[in-house]
Amino acid sequence: MEWNLHPRIIGACLVGFALVAGAYVFSTFGESNFRSQPAAVAVAAAPRVAIAVTDNDNNGIEDWRDEFITTKPIILDPIDSTYEPPTTLTGQLGIDFFESYIRSKSAGPFGSSREEVIERAVETMSAQAVYTLYDAPDITIMTTWDNDDIVTYANTVALVITNNNIADSRGEIAILSDALSQVEPDIENIEQLAEIAAAYQNMRDQTLAIPVPAFAAKQHLDLVNTYHALYESITAMAISIEDPAFALIRIKRYQDDATGLQIALQNMYDTFEPYASLLGPDDPALLFVLFSSEFNSN
Repeated sequence: MEWNLHPRIIGACLVGFALVAGAYVFSTFGESNFRSQPAAVAVAAAPRVAIAVTDNDNNGIEDWRDEFITTKPIILDPIDSTYEPPTTLTGQLGIDFFESYIRSKSAGPFGSSREEVIERAVETMSAQAVYTLYDAPDITIMTTWDNDDIVTYANTVALVITNNNIADSRGEIAILSDALSQVEPDIENIEQLAEIAAAYQNMRDQTLAIPVPAFAAKQHLDLVNTYHALYESITAMAISIEDPAFALIRIKRYQDDATGLQIALQNMYDTFEPYASLLGPDDPALLFVLFSSEFNSN
């Protein structure tokens, strides 16, 4: 049998089929795929119960903590190292400065400022320029004396100077300049500085041992302390290659120390001048005339 359907009939059939199919889909899948469930019911939590804390050995530490505590010493294996902390002021200052700088950086805004770090380093250096002064308990003071005692004292003080004098010696600053101007350290100049320092040390110690009439005690101590100051300053110059920071501090004081010696010797002349008639032409004490104000003004 042969079908000869008009296109409109075919279209109508397709539309009808689509409507029927759509109705079926909505009727079948429109309902929820999930079955309704009863509402959740809150269950009260069990009451909290503290865990019993026991300390069976009565050491004040809970038993569970005892496992983390030991009374046995912790022994660390030594690490082979050739490092030795610096003994020079230069090395110590370098370490202290960088440690302070790192601590200040780590502390952020609560750390020391750069200026404060530098100021502390300067204060540390300045403290190294301080040395102990000799005082009355360090010398022998005569409470009674006669003219012979005065002459003996004046001549002995003068002999200490002449006996320790280094002939043809240049100024200490000139020697130091020559020592540091070489590519390699100039050992000869360094040795000269050490020799001069030793001379001042001898003058200090020998003058300390001289009994002094009470009227000259102050001038005597001034002279001793200027010897001591120059000994300290020149000793520092002699180690300028090994410890330049220490030398720098002392060099800053050197000129004041040298001026102090000049004044101390002038004061010794003024002290002996009233007793000039007691001295003969061969007395070593005539050396002090070279330090009189009248002599130096000519």
